[in-house]
Amino acid sequence: MAHYHPNAEAQAMLQALSKSSPLQSGEGLSGTVVSTGKSALIPHIDQATFASRAPSAYRDFLERFPTYAVMIAPLRVRGRVIGTMATTRIRDGLSYSDADLEMLEGLADRAAGAIEASRLYKATEDAKARAEQLYQFAHAAVSADRVEHVFEAALTAIGNSLKTGRSAILLFDDDGVMRFRASRGLSEDYRRAVEGHTPWPRDANAPQPVLVPDVMADVSLASYGELFRRERIGSLAFIPIVSRGALLGKFMVYYEQAHSYSPNEIELAGTIANHLGPILARFSAVGELEKTIRFNELFAGVLAHDLRNPLASMMMASQVMLMRQEGQGDPNAKPLSKILASGQRMSVMIDQLLDFTRSRVGGGIQIERVATNLADLCRQAVSELEIVHPDRKYECSYLGDNDGSWDADRLLQVISNLVANASQHGRADAPIRVTVDGRASDAVWFEIQNKGTIPPSLLQTVFDPFRGTNHRHGSRGLGLGLFIVKEIVRAHGGTVQVSSTDEAGTTFTVRLPR
Repeated sequence: MAHYHPNAEAQAMLQALSKSSPLQSGEGLSGTVVSTGKSALIPHIDQATFASRAPSAYRDFLERFPTYAVMIAPLRVRGRVIGTMATTRIRDGLSYSDADLEMLEGLADRAAGAIEASRLYKATEDAKARAEQLYQFAHAAVSADRVEHVFEAALTAIGNSLKTGRSAILLFDDDGVMRFRASRGLSEDYRRAVEGHTPWPRDANAPQPVLVPDVMADVSLASYGELFRRERIGSLAFIPIVSRGALLGKFMVYYEQAHSYSPNEIELAGTIANHLGPILARFSAVGELEKTIRFNELFAGVLAHDLRNPLASMMMASQVMLMRQEGQGDPNAKPLSKILASGQRMSVMIDQLLDFTRSRVGGGIQIERVATNLADLCRQAVSELEIVHPDRKYECSYLGDNDGSWDADRLLQVISNLVANASQHGRADAPIRVTVDGRASDAVWFEIQNKGTIPPSLLQTVFDPFRGTNHRHGSRGLGLGLFIVKEIVRAHGGTVQVSSTDEAGTTFTVRLPR
């Protein structure tokens, strides 16, 4: 609620009333406008009647600062009333007309649009932050070969997401005592004093998060009051870590002051804890590295699905706002375009994680064969990349019969990845050469060549997952692109090879049976 009154004393009273006695839904004349969706115009007010019908907390104000006319217009967003805009006459003898109300309704429509744009922008920023933290946690977790690395990744994600420098992970030991396994920002004395405490029994069924906005007001923690004061803890939250229905431990979050936990904070902390539980259980139960790696691959696929929700929200809100601001010269348009571009990059990473999971633990990447012309796919891929890399030169050659029975979408993914890599890492002064050769009766070959080189030490592992981009300084990908290229080609019964020398540059050669 926002107010303005030209009298300083009246303005101060309005601000105090809005905090101490905010209008309830449906209350007063504004409540009627909200419920009906229709504007209200009272050109001349009977003071006694108006004051008697006002909420009791506002009657003294109305007696001291009379209102002689009022008009109220609804604030609408996509047909839904979200509030009102009102204006009053504070001088006797002045009234409002229908033309005044029409002007107010126009202002209200513009104000509602601005409010909605602000809400969408904040929602976009929040969704982007959640998606980035989940992605970073996923990347670190699936790459970890020690449980300590998983702890650190989880603490980093929770700290960045919930804007706190203090957090901890505690797990039950063999004797059923909750022990610290990792923490940040907590003294040794504090850890020793609270170790073993848990808000749930060991055999708890579906334990729920326990949020303590103000530790000094929580009677169940009264015995720790002095400890909290010394440690400067004003608020904390217990997030259960569960795997297969069994309580493994807890995630702790601490704030120096009292803190009100938002639904987004609770959801994100719960998501991280939900994924932390299974991966910790696997580390404790499995001694063989191969089984741990297999689990991490499954984990990557599950987490990729979780990443889709905040990412979809972020991109949808960004697209809606860009459409609304198109042609208006809004200063938010440029950052929104950057957010949308970031979202598109993250979408590619999510698709790669899912493809990686399918290839390793889902029976391989599935393909749907249709009649396809490989030369047409190459033309499409190159034309798209010419927009992204307008300064690069592409030389394309098409020989023989380039028709076959392949999955067109998957092969476009292969070609786009290889040509994009060549564009990014080839020498800028040399063209990218794309050759499709269908002169053989049983197969079609295509080659992507650039004048960049891959170090010999990396050439043997260039198709390995999470390793293919190690030589690329500043790379922001997962290192899964070439691995997925190999898996798609293999699903077609084909082969992909790479050669790289200083003289000839780098050439990727793909053979696809027709």
